[in-house]
Amino acid sequence: MKIKIVFIGGLSNGKIVYDYLSNNKYVNLQLVITYEDKVVKPRHVIFPEKENIVKTNSANSYINVIKELEPDMIIVAGWSELLSNNLIKIPVTGTIGFHPSKLPQDKGRSVLSWQIEEGYEETALSMFYYSDLPDSGNLIAQEKIKITKFDYIDDILDKVDEATYNLMYAYFPLLRTNNIKAIEQDNIDSTFRRLRKEIDDVINWNRTSEEIYNKIRAISHPYPGAVFFLDEKKCKVWKAQIVEVFNYGQASSPGTLIAKFYDNSLLFKTKDSNILIQLWEYVKKD
Repeated sequence: MKIKIVFIGGLSNGKIVYDYLSNNKYVNLQLVITYEDKVVKPRHVIFPEKENIVKTNSANSYINVIKELEPDMIIVAGWSELLSNNLIKIPVTGTIGFHPSKLPQDKGRSVLSWQIEEGYEETALSMFYYSDLPDSGNLIAQEKIKITKFDYIDDILDKVDEATYNLMYAYFPLLRTNNIKAIEQDNIDSTFRRLRKEIDDVINWNRTSEEIYNKIRAISHPYPGAVFFLDEKKCKVWKAQIVEVFNYGQASSPGTLIAKFYDNSLLFKTKDSNILIQLWEYVKKD
């Protein structure tokens, strides 16, 4: 017997879930709600044009349509909109989603970028049931994700995609047959992340080289990029390297441009050493 599913999602991890569901012989994929093709988001994927695929920026506006379908389950992946409680409570089996942290830690927004900027060496992808509070429902599973000092945000997003694939293949058969023993989150120990703002992108040269390097890794492509100013012009940096050589600009104050090399890379003084800005560009004015 097939299980009736509504899928809400987009981006590269959402496409992984969609591909799994659409090729599963035990699934009746009733409706797919995904982003419009013109939406500009990191890791945006264009979904195919099919009768059961709706392209919109608001899944909440389709609540009545979903009610009429009476799905057994809703699965969400790669979707930033906060879904209403009335929507997530439609299926009896529940609404299932993913979050890139070791829940109950690091709930909220911009999670991976905060983790990389703060020097995390490990995170996880959590698979969980939606509840009245964001990222607070019972846990189905977690897959750990290593964050090396060489990983940029795009590398971690690749790892999240791989973890999404692994969790779907390992746990969906158990969800379909109602053989999951979910674990209640200890929400007393919860921590929350806020949505990043433009001010969070600006490099503070009074920080250590490691702190600056982590910020650059955290918001490099496909994210907006860390910001610095050169000759009063706004610039964005995509790749950098810590230079542990203290005789460069020893007497200079943090933020001083020590050298500009033949390959256009820039060496800046930081609080404790130097950092080489390897890939960067001027921001074009609108």
